[in-house]
Amino acid sequence: MAEPGATTGGGAVGGAATSVAFTKLNETARYVFAQRRPWSELADRSAYGKPANFSEATGRVRKNINYFKVNYILFLCGTLILFLVTHPISMFLLLGLGASWVYLFVVRSETLVISGRTISDREQLWGMSAATVLLIFFLSSAGSVIFMGLGVGITGIVLHGAFRVPDDLFLDDNEGTGGFFSFMKPPVPGQSVI
Repeated sequence: MAEPGATTGGGAVGGAATSVAFTKLNETARYVFAQRRPWSELADRSAYGKPANFSEATGRVRKNINYFKVNYILFLCGTLILFLVTHPISMFLLLGLGASWVYLFVVRSETLVISGRTISDREQLWGMSAATVLLIFFLSSAGSVIFMGLGVGITGIVLHGAFRVPDDLFLDDNEGTGGFFSFMKPPVPGQSVI
C-alpha cells in the first residue's frame, strides 16, 4: 500500500502542470483557428469545374488540401461530431472513456492499488489502452460510427478538392514545404503571421 500522503502526481504540482498544459493547448488552438481561410472562399460557386483527368483532379486535391487544411480539419471534426450526436450511445461511451482517462491520469492524485498491489503508470496506460480498444471496436458500435464519420468527411473533402479550381488561390511557394501539420507550430518570434 502507498504511504499516507504519498502521491504520484496531481496535487499542487499536478494542478500547475495541468494549468500550463491547458494554457498551451488554448494558445495552440487559437493560433491554428486563426489560420483558417474564409468559408466564403471555400464555398465560392464560381470556382468549381470538372477536372479533365485523374491527374488534374489529384493535383487539385493536393493544392486545395494545402490551402484549406484548417477548414478541412474543422469540417472533418464537425462531421464526426454530427455522426456521434446522431448515435448517442456511442457518444456517451466515448465521453465516459474520455472522462475515465482524464480521471485516471489527470485528476487522481493517489497511487492506484488493486488487491494490495500498486499499479504502475505504464500498467495503467496499457490497461486503459486495451480497455479503450476493446470497448470501441469489439463491445460497441462506436468504432463503426467513427469510421463512417471519417469516411463521409474525407469523401466530402476529396470531392471538394477535386472540383474546386485552385487557380485563384494565393499559394506561397514555401507554404507547402512544412508538411500537413506545419500549421500547428507557432511562428518563430519576429516572424509575421498573415
